[in-house]
Amino acid sequence: MNKIVFFIGSLGGGGAERVTIQLADYFCNKGCKVYFLAFSKENSNYIVNKNVMVTYLPVSENKIVDVIEKIKFIKKYLLGISPDYVVSLGLGHQYIFLSNTIGKYKYILSERNSPIDFYKHWYEKFFNKYCYERAYKVVFQTTNAQQYYNKKIQEKSKIIFNPINPNILEGYDGLREKRIVFVGRLSPQKNVYLLLDAFREFHKKYGEYVLDIYGQGELEKELIAYCEECKISGWVRFNGLVSDIYEKMVKATMYISSSDYEGMSNSMLEALAMGIPSICTDCPIGGARMVIQNNENGILVPIKNTEKMTEAMLKIVEDEQFAKKLSKNSRKLREYLNVQYIGKQWEGLMKKQ
Repeated sequence: MNKIVFFIGSLGGGGAERVTIQLADYFCNKGCKVYFLAFSKENSNYIVNKNVMVTYLPVSENKIVDVIEKIKFIKKYLLGISPDYVVSLGLGHQYIFLSNTIGKYKYILSERNSPIDFYKHWYEKFFNKYCYERAYKVVFQTTNAQQYYNKKIQEKSKIIFNPINPNILEGYDGLREKRIVFVGRLSPQKNVYLLLDAFREFHKKYGEYVLDIYGQGELEKELIAYCEECKISGWVRFNGLVSDIYEKMVKATMYISSSDYEGMSNSMLEALAMGIPSICTDCPIGGARMVIQNNENGILVPIKNTEKMTEAMLKIVEDEQFAKKLSKNSRKLREYLNVQYIGKQWEGLMKKQ
């Protein structure tokens, strides 16, 4: 029986956390002993398999003390469990490095974002490269992210997509509501300003549509102020985090992802799988181009391009048959992005070689 430790940010909130919880459930059902080492007690809104043993890292207000305490805890924790594998989906690489545990356990590390754009400091890039080179296996979500790293890392890596949440709704074929939905963090990476600018232009022709934004983040107040400045605040709703997100999404006219850089967006995959006509920015290392065939099951537009985004929005509204084609074709993602299929790929990484 394998013992697997997952590093996890919290028990809720983010896409990486949800994927981690889905994988943990898969391995619990396979008879493995699964442990969570969590960095935060906040946002504990995901349901975790009752057999997962959850431990929280210590937290100190002093940043230096906090790092030291976490390093000590990780060393002692892993020594006590003696896991067969340690899995981290883009989290805690600095602690893995500083705790000097990377060579003592079989780490499986996953890149969750664009390695070009996401890591802003030299030391973050150093931690990543160091850990990937010494890891047992590395998982990437896109070919371009994999090719960013050297041959040594590529040879022990595998491309595995995120599983789609099994709780998403079936596709909707009725009359769609005059709503556009965005789901994600309100952070610079997501470039919601691009979406707002495109919606402002779109709204000049189709004033009956509203834009529903689901998510929270550091830019929320700025974005609300920007809507007021653009005189579209009456048609843009900031809804925060909601528990029934799939019910909120499924009948929308379209879903939009406006990111400047991205890994494999969970909300994008779910929107496509539910058959919502979707527009996504074609990020250089992003996952959208891995799953979207342009104008067949979704629309790809260049990053930071308001004009092309607006054109895509107009096309979905003005060409009903085109929108129906996107909806029908995108639902096929369900066939190969279910938890069982993705779980088997992760399980394959753990077989003895």
